[in-house]
Amino acid sequence: MNRRQIAGALLLFAGVVLLLGGRGVVGLAAELVWLAGLAALAMVSWRVLSTRAVMPLRIAVHVALAITAAATTTQLSGPAFLGFVALAFWLVYRTPSRKQAVTGWAIIPAGVLTTLATVAAVDTLRPRWDGGAVFLLGMTATFTVIYLLPPERGGGRWALWPALAWALLTVLVNDPTGAFTRWWLPLTLIGIGIAVLGWSRRRR
Repeated sequence: MNRRQIAGALLLFAGVVLLLGGRGVVGLAAELVWLAGLAALAMVSWRVLSTRAVMPLRIAVHVALAITAAATTTQLSGPAFLGFVALAFWLVYRTPSRKQAVTGWAIIPAGVLTTLATVAAVDTLRPRWDGGAVFLLGMTATFTVIYLLPPERGGGRWALWPALAWALLTVLVNDPTGAFTRWWLPLTLIGIGIAVLGWSRRRR
């Protein structure tokens, strides 16, 4: 990681803290640093304990770290636990076994749990924000990622339709005035853009 990447990461971290930490910036920053350390430890232990013989130990260590994350934080206790459960599924996807080269199925629970963790964080730190909209956006993003990924990495064209359905539901829920006609063109363009991106990636 070069200096620019480090500076960018620090700015991103500071921005997240200031955005979400309206109540006690210092305390929230400390919790984020602590959780980042635990997450790094979880990823390292997951890779070290990679053989089938120690699979129960791998799961036990990750569960212990998830409980530790929830028990040692205050503002982010609930989101931390959900985030660590989501992290387990992301690690399953990123580090498949030799006999199972593709673990695309893990993206769905990983995306759902990541979305729930984000909603929990929003409800805790920004209760005035609409958690329902965050949930719908997260589900849209989950299936969009599956659609854009190539088949050898667990992607699938079938995910286009749930992605569009979640996107449509997001627009409808966040359009209480009923003026949906203003949204049909940009929504159509977004859908076509996702389809073209997925098609072009599979042509490579």
